[in-house]
Amino acid sequence: EFAPDAYMTTNLEGIIREANCAALRLLRMDRLELLVGTPIALTVAALEREGFRQRLAEMNVEGSETVSSWPLKMEPKDGPPFDAEITVGIARDTSGRRVGFRWIMRDVTKRKKSEESLRETSRRLEEALQALRSAQEKTVEQERLRALGQMASGVAHDFNNALSGILGFTEVLLDREQNLDDKERVRRYLKLINTGAKDAARVVARLREFYRHRKQNDVFLPVDMNRVVNEAISYTQPRWKDQMQASGVEIMVVPKLEKIPPVPGNESELRGILTNLIFNAVDAMPEGGTLEISTLREGQSVVLQVRDTGVGMTDEVRKSCLEPFFTTKGEAGTGLGLAMVFGTLARHDGTIDIRSAVGRGTTVMVRLPVYATDRDPNRRRVPRVEPASARSMRVLVVEDIADVRALLVQYLTGDGHQVEFASNGREALELFKAETFDLVVTDRAMPEMNGDQLTTAIKEISPNKPVIMLTGFSDFMTAAERPDGVDHLLSKPVTLEALRRALAQVGQGSAPPATRASSDGIRRPVSQSSRPRAT
Repeated sequence: EFAPDAYMTTNLEGIIREANCAALRLLRMDRLELLVGTPIALTVAALEREGFRQRLAEMNVEGSETVSSWPLKMEPKDGPPFDAEITVGIARDTSGRRVGFRWIMRDVTKRKKSEESLRETSRRLEEALQALRSAQEKTVEQERLRALGQMASGVAHDFNNALSGILGFTEVLLDREQNLDDKERVRRYLKLINTGAKDAARVVARLREFYRHRKQNDVFLPVDMNRVVNEAISYTQPRWKDQMQASGVEIMVVPKLEKIPPVPGNESELRGILTNLIFNAVDAMPEGGTLEISTLREGQSVVLQVRDTGVGMTDEVRKSCLEPFFTTKGEAGTGLGLAMVFGTLARHDGTIDIRSAVGRGTTVMVRLPVYATDRDPNRRRVPRVEPASARSMRVLVVEDIADVRALLVQYLTGDGHQVEFASNGREALELFKAETFDLVVTDRAMPEMNGDQLTTAIKEISPNKPVIMLTGFSDFMTAAERPDGVDHLLSKPVTLEALRRALAQVGQGSAPPATRASSDGIRRPVSQSSRPRAT
C-alpha cells in the first residue's frame, strides 16, 4: 500500500484482483472507479496498443522469460497524457504454480524529459567541443606560423649580426683602394670576415640547439675571453662606430680587461653572446653614449660585464627580457637575442645577471666557470686536426653550383690533389665509369641525379670507393637518416679545415692513377683533357 510505484495483480486472464494507492494516483482514479474483477485492458487502455495479450501469452509458456517491461503512452480519462513504463512478472502460489501476473507501473515523464534534456545538452556540448577543437586547431596553427615567423626573424637577426662585419669590412676594402696596399690591415680584415662567415654558418646549426641541453660528447675547449672580447669589438665596429657616426651619433667602446684564466666553451657561441650584448647596448643608446666591456676573475668564475649608458629598462621589462620572443623594439626586434644568450650560457654552465634602471643604463654580468683540467668532469681530449694527406689523391668533385665547385677545386688543388669535376650526378657517373678515382666528393641536392642516387650507383660499381657527401642539413640528420653508402658527411658551407679532416679519415691506402697535369693545377686523365677548366 505504501509502495511509491503503482502496483496491481491480475489472474492469468488479466482480470484485476488488487491495486495499491499509487496505482489509483497514477491512473487518476478512485477505488470506486477501479473495479476489482474487471480486465486490466479496460483500465489501462494503452495496453491494447502494445499487444500486451501476446506478451502475456509468451510469458505464460514454460521456460520463457518470467519478467517483461515496455513503455506506455498513458491517456487517463482525467488529465493530460504522460509517459509510463510497465513491468510484468509471473505470480506463483506456495506450490510454485502460476496463478497470475504482478504489474508495476511508474510515471517516467520527468525522467524522459531529463533524458531528452541530457541528450540535448550532450549534443550542444559536442557541438561546442567540436567548435573548440576547430578554434584550438586554428589557434595552434596561427601560433605555429607566428612562432615560425618569429624564429625566421631571429635567424635573420643572427645572420644580419654575422653579416654586418662581413659587409662592413668588405666595403672598406673595396671602397678605399689604398687599404689594399696595407697587407697587415687586409690580413686583419680578412680574418674578421672569415670569423664572421664561420659564425653565420653556425646560425643554421644553432637552430637545433635553441635551448638544448649540453650533450656528453660536446667538446668544450679552453677559450680566452679577453681575445673573444677584442674580436667581438673589432667585428661589430661597423655597427657601433661606422654606422652610428654616419648618423651623427658617437658611441665610445671602452674595454677594461684584466688578466683572467681561460673558460671551457665553444668560442663561436661565446662570441655570439658578446655580439648580441654589444648590439643590444648600441640599440639602447640612440643618442650615443659609452659602452664599457670588462673582464675579471671572481673565485672559480670569470666575469664578463657589459655596461651601457643607454635608456635602461623598467623592472617589468628587465624581468621579461630573457623570455623568447619578448621585445621592446617592435618590428625591428625578434625577441630571440637574449633568449639565445640564456640558452647558450645554460649549456656552458654559466649565469647571467641584468641590472637596469630607466635613464641610468643597463649592466649585464655573465659568469662562466674557469677551465680546470683536473676538475672538469666533462673534459674531453682535444681532437687533433689531421694534416692534409702527404700524397696526392685523384678526386672526383660533383657540384652543380659553379662557385662552390670552383672553391672545392681550389681547396683540393691547393693541397696537391688531382681533381676532375662534374656539374651533376649523371655526368659524374659517366666519368666514374670511364676513369679511375681514389675518392668522390659530391653534393647531395643536384638536378638529373642527386647525391644519394650517385652514391648508390658508385657503390654498386666499386663498393669500397670512399664517398664524401656535402649537405646543408647534416646538423639536422640523425644517424638513421644518414644516406646509405656515404663514408663521411660534411656540412655546408665547407671549410678547408673540415675538408682536410674528411680527406684524412677516408683517403688512406689509395695510389693515384697516371694523369696529365694542366697549367691550372687540375690533373685530368688524358682522355678527358679537353674538358673545360675550373675557374
